[in-house]
Parts: sequence; C-alpha cells; structure tokens
Amino acid sequence: MVLSIIVVNVILVPVVRFIYDPSKQYDNVRRCTIQHTTRDSELRIMVCIDNNENLPTILNLLEASYATRESMVAVTALVLVELKGRARPILVSNQFLESAHDSNHIDNALRQYAQQNGENVSIQSFTSISSFETMHDDVCRVSLECGANILILPFHRRWGIDGTVEVAHRSIQTINTEVLERAPCSVGILVDRGILNPSTSLLGARAPYYVVVFFIGGADDAETLAYGARMARHECVYVTVVRFLLFGEENSKDRKRDSDLIDEYRYYNAGNSRFEILDEVVKDGIEMSTCMRRLVDYFDLVMVGRQHPESVMFEGHDHWSECEELGVVGDMLASPNFVTKASVLVVQQQRIRGRVVKANVNVNQVPKERDQLLHNAPVVNETLSPACTILVDKNDKM
Repeated sequence: MVLSIIVVNVILVPVVRFIYDPSKQYDNVRRCTIQHTTRDSELRIMVCIDNNENLPTILNLLEASYATRESMVAVTALVLVELKGRARPILVSNQFLESAHDSNHIDNALRQYAQQNGENVSIQSFTSISSFETMHDDVCRVSLECGANILILPFHRRWGIDGTVEVAHRSIQTINTEVLERAPCSVGILVDRGILNPSTSLLGARAPYYVVVFFIGGADDAETLAYGARMARHECVYVTVVRFLLFGEENSKDRKRDSDLIDEYRYYNAGNSRFEILDEVVKDGIEMSTCMRRLVDYFDLVMVGRQHPESVMFEGHDHWSECEELGVVGDMLASPNFVTKASVLVVQQQRIRGRVVKANVNVNQVPKERDQLLHNAPVVNETLSPACTILVDKNDKM
C-alpha cells in the first residue's frame, strides 16, 4: 500500500499533468479584444466581484462603456465566493433578471444598471464557490463561453475611507496572476479607490466622469486607447489621452507606428470635444512619474497598459515594483505612496498562445462607413488640428 501511494503521487500525477493541461482549452485563436472589434459591434464585458464595496466603481465603468442600440453591451458578472472546508466547488447561474423575489445587493445593482439602459444591455450573473487556488479556472472558462472582449478583475488591496490600505485577500493576487497567463481575452485589473471619491455617480446622477489614458506604447496601451475612445462616445464621459514621448526618439519605428494609431483615433473623434489628445515630452522616468502625479487628481479613472516596450523611462521604477501583475506604471499608480483619489484600470491585451496580438496599421486605407476595424487607420484629414505638445520641466511644480 505504501509503495502504491508513492507510485501514484510521484509518477502518475506528474505524467497526467504532462499529458493533460487544462489551460490549453483557453488557447483562443480568435481575437477577443476591444481594439480588434468593429465600431458598432456588441461589447462583451465580464466583471469579477469579490465584495459589495467595489460595486459603485464597477457600475461607473460599465456605464462609461457606452451601451446603445447600435452598439450594445453584454455584461457577465461572476461573484467570487471562497469555499471553506471540504465541500465540492460549484459554479451556479443567478437568473436574477427573471426572478420576482428580492435578490442580493450585487444582483440589485446589476438590475438597476440594466433597467437604466433598457434593451441596450444584457446581463448574465454567476457565482463561483470554490477555493481561491483553483478559482481562476472558473474565471477563464466563463469568459471563454461568453466570448468576452475584456475581463475585469478586482485588486487584492482595499482602500479605507480614511485613506488607509489593507490587503483584503492575498489569494486574489494569485488569481489575477493565473488569469493573466491563461485568459482567452483582454484583461483589466481594477484598483478601486472609489470610496475616497464617493460623489461621482455616472449611472444615477449622470455626473461628469473624467478619464485619462496614459499612452506610452505597445499592444496593451493600444487596447487601453481603444477602450477609452469608446468611453468618449458617452455624453457624460470626458477622455484625455496623454501620450508620453521620449526626448530624442523622433525617428524611431515604434513612435511612427504609435503615431499612426493615434492619428486613427484622432480621425474618428474629430469634432468630439470630450476626446482630447495631449503629448508630453519627457527625458526619463522621473519626469514621467512627476507629470503623472500632477495630472491624476483631475480625473476619476486612470487607464494604462500593463506592459510596454523597453525604454529608459522605466529605468529604476522596475526595481521597487511590488505587484508584477500591474506592470511598472500600473504598480506605481496603485502604490499606497501614490496619493490620489482616482481609481486605476490596468489593461493587458489578449495573448494568443502567450504572444501579443499585432495590429497592422495601414495609413493609406480609406475607412468604410460601417464595420470598419478600428486598428486600420484611414487617411488623416489635413484640416484636423494636431496634438498639443507640452514640454515638462522637472523643476516645475504645481
């Protein structure tokens, strides 16, 4: 009996794991991103909720995603409940929109969001009751089945009303790391500081909602830019894209490719006063972080990509990074030492078999009136005003 137990645990278990890898089912070869969808296609968002305190910020994010009859929003909510003991993990469907009886607080909030937008929004709700060590499987499986374009995950830290920071669930960090490696769609980690700024309510009060997109370069920032451009179509959402340019790299290939992408979104948002693009020329990471600190307090939500191409702007910042799942810039913005009331959304574009999805930008293609892919850039109209260039002085203080 002892020998049989040793054989099973030492030989058979590793062999089975080598033969069968359950994560391969999430290797989606189809592009499930916001950037690679058409302008009028349905946006499918999946949100993971671990506590009720994150609901106001999540509802603001869903409302800012701009649901219309031409471009509907399909929301899939997954409530994360930790399983304690030896009970069997389960995944249940909450048909709260079809039930007349009172439901929990999360279902009521989602119902209110659905009623506010009428037929432009569809809602599905599930509850995952499992251990946090294996819950990432439920998250990835549900996102694959619902065909989500972006998956929103909670952050493991929680802000108190007095500004104090505590670790809500350390296992949430492990879930986020596993999902980032396996997710069949784009992923966003939401750092919720909404409790520090409770006055902003986009869903009920229709208050102005200010969003800033920090664009440095790369596929993740391109996905963030695509999401921000969609938000700018909402009548109450004001989006400012701040592009950081490294001094002395005017002729680099990466900058030219990013410029084509920026010109595309400038073209599609011409005449939209709620969408603005600014250029910040910096010399190093210190000037970049200083500029971010000066800007963030003017906004309710900060959006940034998780990973970026190698640059001297990140030298020194990666040495003290605490949360690798947020990337260098995201970790800086989510740090307790970064005093601000703005929430942060760190976005990673879908990885197909571990590789970044490359978008081919064609500046010579004329856009069609409908079903034009956003990553195909049209000819830029010469009448459009260029972006404003701001030189940052490291000695300048607000």
